[in-house]
Amino acid sequence: MTDIINYATHDWMAATPSIDSLSISELTLPGTHNAGSDWRASYPVFGPPRHWLACQHDSFHAQLHHGARVLDIRLAYEPKAEGVGRFRAHHGGHRNSRTLGSLITDVENFLKQNPDEFIVLDFHSLDGNDFDYDYFNKMMIHLLGHRLIPSRNLSAGLGQLKHISKEQRVFAAARSHWQLDRHVFIDYINHEWSGSDLTGSAELKQFIGNVLKSPPGAWKPWSLSATCYTALGGPVDIHKELNEWFDPDNSDWAMKCNVINVDFIEESNIVSFCRAVNQTKAHQRPVDRLLA
Repeated sequence: MTDIINYATHDWMAATPSIDSLSISELTLPGTHNAGSDWRASYPVFGPPRHWLACQHDSFHAQLHHGARVLDIRLAYEPKAEGVGRFRAHHGGHRNSRTLGSLITDVENFLKQNPDEFIVLDFHSLDGNDFDYDYFNKMMIHLLGHRLIPSRNLSAGLGQLKHISKEQRVFAAARSHWQLDRHVFIDYINHEWSGSDLTGSAELKQFIGNVLKSPPGAWKPWSLSATCYTALGGPVDIHKELNEWFDPDNSDWAMKCNVINVDFIEESNIVSFCRAVNQTKAHQRPVDRLLA
């Protein structure tokens, strides 16, 4: 039976040294969809109700503590705001109180407490015709540069990355732009999603099954959107379905994934499933090398 008890979510990577041979692209990683839109953030009074916008229960730090290792970030640009407050989290254009500053603070505090966990910041959208890529680039390097893993090390295993640096634990991914330092930012992470803003669980299951018949390769990170949304309720808690679909005792779906991007990450066993299949991947890796 899958081990879902004998580990802590906050340091599950460090507590599983057998996976050190795997790279970020080879691992199966738990991710949080729309990580910057959570129930504890503040939202404008005049706008859609919170339950239509919040995809997570709590802050970036809480998501990392609960085991998420890929944060799906969508930022809008506010030129009149101060400092890193110019970059504000949003869901479908509806902004909230989370900013690039709160993201960097939460990541730094988490890594001080858990120095051998690895995080991917998936800047899935940087929005606004006047988005200041130059300032964004400078602030990322100035405030988080000591944590950022150079893009040239993307294919290195976790053990190699630990050997290279005691502090570099973060990959930052964003769509290519001439003002973003490509020595720092890795390529845009493609999201496999249903293509519909309104997706029920049956439709989602069929979609995931089709994607995983021929999943993207392990040469670069990719993300599977395993989320549902309804017009009345907004983001839906589908933890029962996720637990059924991705349990490695029931299917090979988790083995075929890189990032499993979910809402309300605390509700399902997705972190434990990822940990379990990563141990299997690491065990199989030497065999794969012999056969190559």
